[in-house]
Amino acid sequence: MNAATGLKMNWSKRSAHQWLEQYGAWVRTTKTGVSANPLAILIDQNDKTRIRASKVSMPVEIEDYEAVRVSKLLAKMHTDSREYLQERAWFLILSYENNWSYQSIANAHRCSKAKVRAEIDKGLAYLDGKIEVLSD
Repeated sequence: MNAATGLKMNWSKRSAHQWLEQYGAWVRTTKTGVSANPLAILIDQNDKTRIRASKVSMPVEIEDYEAVRVSKLLAKMHTDSREYLQERAWFLILSYENNWSYQSIANAHRCSKAKVRAEIDKGLAYLDGKIEVLSD
């Protein structure tokens, strides 16, 4: 049995945006060969034209068990039967976990930067609602 499963998650200490920011920083601090997302490694190794978002480095203040739970929350959203939630989860993953800019996501999905921003905002609102329920 995993020791982290017994740890209580305090979801109320961060918003969805803050959890995802911390999760993304946590993912990017792991070794490149041992990523939670092997597809991201392949993309980074092969795609030299993608525009990266320039984000200031932030300290990782998330515990491993918290990062795993954030990952599970995103995965659950991404495997939801509703396609619009799947797309929003994918945009959140690309933005926070893979550190893609809104423009990079828009280019890859042949849509506008405004659509990407709106879908990410809606995804964050959805996750804020989920986190609020988990905090009770």
